[in-house]
Parts: sequence; structure tokens; C-alpha cells
Amino acid sequence: MLTVLGASLSGCAGTSGFSGGLFSTSKSESPYGAYLAGRHAASVNDNSEAAAFYDVALKDQPNDPIILERAFMAAVTAGDMKRAVPLAKRLVAIEPGQRMARLTLSLADVKNGNYAAARDEIAEAAPGPFTALVGVLASAWAAAGEGNKALALEKLGAFEGRAAFSLFRAYHEALMLEVLGDTAGAGKAYQEAMETSGGGSIRVIQAYASYLARNGRTDDARTLLESFLALSPEHPLAADELRQLNAGKTPPPLVTDAAEGVAEALYGLGSALATDTSSNLAELYLNLALYMRPDFDIARSLLAGTYEAQQRWADAIAAYGKVGKGTPLYMNARIQSALALDRLGKEAEAISVLERLAKDDPKAVEPHVAMGDIYRAKEKYAEAAVQYDRAIALSGEPDERDWTLYYARGICAERLGEWEKAEADLTLALELSDEHPLVLNYLGYSWIEQHHRLDEALAMIEKAVERRPNDGFIVDSLGWARYRLGEYDLAVRYLERAAELQPGDPTINEHLGDALWKVGRKIEARFQWRHALALEPEKKREDILRTKLDFGLEAGESAEKAENEKTAPAPAGS
Repeated sequence: MLTVLGASLSGCAGTSGFSGGLFSTSKSESPYGAYLAGRHAASVNDNSEAAAFYDVALKDQPNDPIILERAFMAAVTAGDMKRAVPLAKRLVAIEPGQRMARLTLSLADVKNGNYAAARDEIAEAAPGPFTALVGVLASAWAAAGEGNKALALEKLGAFEGRAAFSLFRAYHEALMLEVLGDTAGAGKAYQEAMETSGGGSIRVIQAYASYLARNGRTDDARTLLESFLALSPEHPLAADELRQLNAGKTPPPLVTDAAEGVAEALYGLGSALATDTSSNLAELYLNLALYMRPDFDIARSLLAGTYEAQQRWADAIAAYGKVGKGTPLYMNARIQSALALDRLGKEAEAISVLERLAKDDPKAVEPHVAMGDIYRAKEKYAEAAVQYDRAIALSGEPDERDWTLYYARGICAERLGEWEKAEADLTLALELSDEHPLVLNYLGYSWIEQHHRLDEALAMIEKAVERRPNDGFIVDSLGWARYRLGEYDLAVRYLERAAELQPGDPTINEHLGDALWKVGRKIEARFQWRHALALEPEKKREDILRTKLDFGLEAGESAEKAENEKTAPAPAGS
């Protein structure tokens, strides 16, 4: 089966609040009703609305610890710290050891320069794994804020012998020692952080490269960034720092005070939790990081990414919209905003965002790629091809990083019936990508559909399956290739496997039905066709499937042939 590179997001419109929708807070809301509405709002990730409902419930039950805790957590998770801090104070008056409330109050103290009070808040918190980590770091940074190096290092000593926290300890020790003016000690700690991270942490790379450059080791800083970019080509933050160095500029330190240091710790924890979409912990810690450092664009971008992972497109757009213009992450933020708008069904608005971005930076490839992806996902192949043409023209001489551009343009050409162009692009994509399974599959499948270069095509698809044995679409291609070659028993075996791997795809189920019909299993074939029809295939496939169900495979094939002849592109010069 042909598989294509889709847009970078998936899903449908997420939640964007209850205000003005199903629910609205009001003075007439009963306390119990407001509490239930708050719980429901929180369950669908509308924490701002949840906090407002809990406020209504608290008017009647101001000291109820359950409502207070839920109201507080909803406010923190929503990033509403003006509401969260007073709620935290009320909560610890009832539950003195409440960890997150104590942590929040300590952060407020660090932010306001009340370092001793911050340490006292942490000391009063009940023990817990995540708050223990960030609590220790907050206490250490509070000591650093006071200029107390010995106490800061003593606090960090709590991580000694705990391998899971070794990177946090080394990295924050380096940052603290820099803030405290211990240049040599910072250098040793940075080296340890580099060894512990294996050179794969962008924040460690940025901080150490900046340290090296500011201490007369510009060449070492440049080598460090170039090594990272060799593994993560065109990473915007590393690329920007390298540009600064090459322009003779010295990048500033990542952290200059205790509040920024705590923000870095919160970001690190949020980053570690970001892959877990089943909880709001990453969202919570990232919003706390932004409370400590409102201009923290990498934290804001990651927060927006967590919203995308939950298909909360409106929330993602709002978060991306706060990424600073002119910063290294701005273009990515605008592109992701456009893709999220498209997910909300606002294609014209999405394209407008990308067109403005392309106009602002005429040399940028990315906006054109994003426009091409949006059009291609909607089967607007001619419009998509125009954008890929522009992206390829801006990219210059093709290299291995450009294979997706030629692959995407090749798909458009194939769908438009321009096979010579498609074959040229797909062949180049195959070479540039070192035979990526997607390209092997697409080109091989296309040749088999045309009964062209069958042995080579079959070998390509087999290689794609070998590299991606659990990709249902690629396994389908191999099954369909066997079908086209008249090897129906073998086709059934592969197509049954493809249907197991990708049960919700109408094309795979139709293919399996066709193969089952050929081996005489006609009842099962009709079951698969009926299932394919229920999965909402393309409109033109619906009629063909109904013909197969009513009159059998041969009638369906005749109907498909007639449809293809009717829609085939006119010959050149006609």
C-alpha cells in the first residue's frame, strides 16, 4: 500500500475551554454542581475553567481540603499563578506538608528574592519523588541566590550516589558555580555533565559552549556545537549559537540568577515527563518554569508540544503565539501554529500564517514544506507540488537531508498522473535516503501497479518489510505485490498480517477481501469488503466496494477499470 509522509500532527480539534460553551460559571451555580463541573473540566484538560468552577465551590466551603487542593492544582496546571499562590497559602494552613503547595510557595519566594523563606518552605514539605528532586534543586538555588556556595553544594550533595539524578546534579552544579563566580569549578562540573549526558542534551551543549566561548575557548565551543549538529542537523538552538560564534559574538550564559536556575530545573523535569501524555505533570512543571522565567521560549515550545500530543490544538496555538519573534524557535512556533490551525479546519488561516512567514524570510524552506504538507494531506496535489518546487529551489544542490522533499513531490506527481516526473523524484529520494523503507515501498508499489520492473519492485518491497516488519502499510504492499503476480495464497498470508497490524485502514481490508475471493473464500471476502466500506474509504472506492459486495470481484474490477479510464489524464498534446 502506498504510504505518504503526512503533516507532523494528527487527530482532531481538542478542547479549548467551556466558557461560552456547555458550561459557564455563575453566582447561581450550586457548590456541589460547581465542584462536579470543575472535575469534569479538569478531566478534559480545561484547567483554567476548572479553577473557576472550584472558586465557586470554595465560596460555600472555603476550608474544604479536597476542593482547595483541586482548585490549587488546576490553577498551577493552567499556569495561573496569581490564583495558585494564594490557594497554596490557604492549603498549607490546613495541610502543612502538602508538597506541591510548599514547592509553589518556595518558588514564589525565590522569584521575589526571599531565599531563606524559600528553603524553609521546602523543608516543611512532605517527602515525594518529583518534588524531592525539584525541591532539592530549588533549595540549592536559593542558597546560590544568597551567595552561599557551601550551602548550595551541600544541598546538591543529596543526589550523591543516586544515578538517576546524576545529570541534574552535575548540570546544576555547573550553572550554580558559574553564577557564583567559580569558573574552574564550573568547568569541571560541565565536563561531568557532558560525560553523563553523552553529549545528547541540547541544554548542556548550549551552556557548556557558552561557557567555553566566554572563557577564551571559542574554537572548542565551535567544535562542540558542530559535533552536536552532525547528530541533530539544523537544530535551531545549536545552529543559532554557532552562528553567533561565527559572527564574532559571545553567547550569553543560560542562567544568570537563582530564579532562572530554578526555571531550568523545572524545565528539565517537564522535559523528562513530556512523553507521558496520560498525566498533566509535564504541563504543570513547564508552567512553573514559565512562572519563574516568562521569556523561556524552549519551555514554552515544549509546553505547546505537550498540548499537541493531547490534540489540544487551540491551547497549542496560544502557547506557540507567545514564543518571542526573532528568537531561534520563532519559525518553528509559527509553523506548528499553522499546522494546528489546519487541524482545527482553518486551512486558509493556516496557509496565510505560512505565507507571511515565507514573505518575512524569503530564503526559508520550512514554510513552503509546511504548505505542501497541508495541501497534500487534503489531496490538493497540484498546489502541494508548487510549494515543494519552491522548497527544492531554495534548498540548492540536493543532499541526504532533502530526501523527504523529493519523496513528497514525487508522490504529488504520481497522483497527478505525471509518472516520469514522479519516477525521477522517487528514484532520487531513494538514493538520498539510503533506501528508506517508505521510498522503497512507494516506488516498488508504483512499479507493480504498472506491471513494470516487477522483480526489482518486489525485491524493494521485501527489503522495506525487512526493515519495518510491523508497518501494516508496507506489509500490505508486499501482499498486494504477490496478488498482482497471481500468487494469491501468499498474498492472503501477507494481507492478513497487514490487516492485523492496521485493522482500521479501508484499503488494506479491501485488498484482503480481493485476495480471499481469489482463493475461494468468498464469504470472508465479502466480510472484509463490508468492513472496508464501514471504515469510510475515498468516495470513488465506496461505489466499487458496493459493486463487489453485490456482484463479486470481477464486476468490481470492471467498474474500477471504467472509472480509471474516465479519470485518466489526457495524453500530452491532446
